[in-house]
Amino acid sequence: MTRYDDSERAAALFDLEILDTDAEQAFDDIVYIAAQTCDAPIALVSLLDGERQWFKARVGLDVCETPITQSVCKLEIDEPALLQIPDLAEDSRTADNPLVTGPRAFRFYAGAPLVLRDGTVVGRLCVIDTQPRPDGLTRPQQDLLGALARQVSDQLELRRVARASEKLAALQEALVEVAEIVRRSSSVSVMTQETAEVVGRVLSVDRAGFGLVDESTQTIEVEPDWTAEGVTSIAGRHRFEDYGSIRDEIASGLPLVISDVDTDPRTADDPSLMRNVGIRALVNMPVREHDETVAVFIVNASMPRRWANEELAFLRSVADRLEAGVYRHRLDQHQETVNGEINHRLKNMLAMVQAIASQTLRGVVDREPIETFEKRLVALSAAHDILMQKGWIEADVGVVAEATFKPFGFADRVTVSGPKVLLGARAALSTALLFHELMTNACKYGALSVPTGGVLLDWEVLDENDKNDLIVRWREIGGPVVTPPTRKGFGSRLIRLGLVGTGGVDVRYEPSGLQAEMRASIAHLATS
Repeated sequence: MTRYDDSERAAALFDLEILDTDAEQAFDDIVYIAAQTCDAPIALVSLLDGERQWFKARVGLDVCETPITQSVCKLEIDEPALLQIPDLAEDSRTADNPLVTGPRAFRFYAGAPLVLRDGTVVGRLCVIDTQPRPDGLTRPQQDLLGALARQVSDQLELRRVARASEKLAALQEALVEVAEIVRRSSSVSVMTQETAEVVGRVLSVDRAGFGLVDESTQTIEVEPDWTAEGVTSIAGRHRFEDYGSIRDEIASGLPLVISDVDTDPRTADDPSLMRNVGIRALVNMPVREHDETVAVFIVNASMPRRWANEELAFLRSVADRLEAGVYRHRLDQHQETVNGEINHRLKNMLAMVQAIASQTLRGVVDREPIETFEKRLVALSAAHDILMQKGWIEADVGVVAEATFKPFGFADRVTVSGPKVLLGARAALSTALLFHELMTNACKYGALSVPTGGVLLDWEVLDENDKNDLIVRWREIGGPVVTPPTRKGFGSRLIRLGLVGTGGVDVRYEPSGLQAEMRASIAHLATS
């Protein structure tokens, strides 16, 4: 029969998620039947867990576990046959056992192995008597004890299936959570730390983290990781070769999966470094970019653990999502650098245009047109700065308005209100110039030309006939009586062009002040 070492047995029990759980009627019924069938005062479902034997169900015993050194169940544990010891006090293997020599005075033992479907023996269903039984159990009793042990094994497997179903659902929920973290993350470090916490929680591991690998796959820089309570962090730089023969798999993009560092041939020669930081089992899942390993997602357990296929598939999916996230953030960083250079050059160009205009028109006596031109450049520059912050993709109407109005210095007399509406790059520049002209006219001729006047700017989105339109209203109050201009200059023509140069403008020169309503399609504004 295949021999299983203690670490494999402990890993199998961990997978079952049975240790230290509450009593369950199915197991309690089996030990009751075993005690009655074998006419024994004590019956146990004993599970062998590393340093202890733990009793999932018990009759006639007042403790739930004993040290593994006192375990009779561990004797000949991988043998398929029933183990019987007629007199524990006379058997050399048990004569000095405190359970035999002490106040409990165990004398007879019979135990049938608990064999999982993969062949791992995780413990025994046993009966114990305080009187020796030279003849042991009768044949029918032996058969029934064996049958009951198989029932215990089946119950363990059924429990595993039920737990696996629950685990799969939890893994799927966690994967959705990770996808959302990757989508909304503002940086690689935030993305990986939040992902590590989700993974650590759902897999019930001791540590989870993310590390960047150097170009030669010699070292890894582990970022601040998630750890269970009382577990030390491994953040910092590490050399792969210090931890065994693990580099080649990581470099080739294969997941490194180790159930026990003490027995795995890749780490068994010297597992001390891993043991020193509480690692007994691990998964290192490579994150790839252009067929190169650029990072590793790390999961550690402090006890031996057989990693389930669904857990490995989950970690692969997590790594795939992080791979996409890392790539996106690197593209964003590159785009930010490019945008910064474009921004710098455009600002220089606008400054040069302003300087050329100033020099060219230096001899012009009427300075008003020149100052108007320069202010329009300032309005364009403000809109440009807003778009740069959004990668030249979009800008909010309210942000454009506030940036355009700020240089005029009438913040206490201009009221701005409306929902968030995103404008495309062209629409944002056009709207900035439009707001600038309206504000300039208000300062020169309208409500802001007197101390008591003010401006109300508001907007709303109207849904009519399955079409969303943006309605922007400009209202001046408390100013002088206004009349239509006798001459239509650039500013007036710009106002008449509307939000994106397509018209849709209603301008009224009311006695109370200028009233303007501008209308445009949301879809047009967003794509312009």
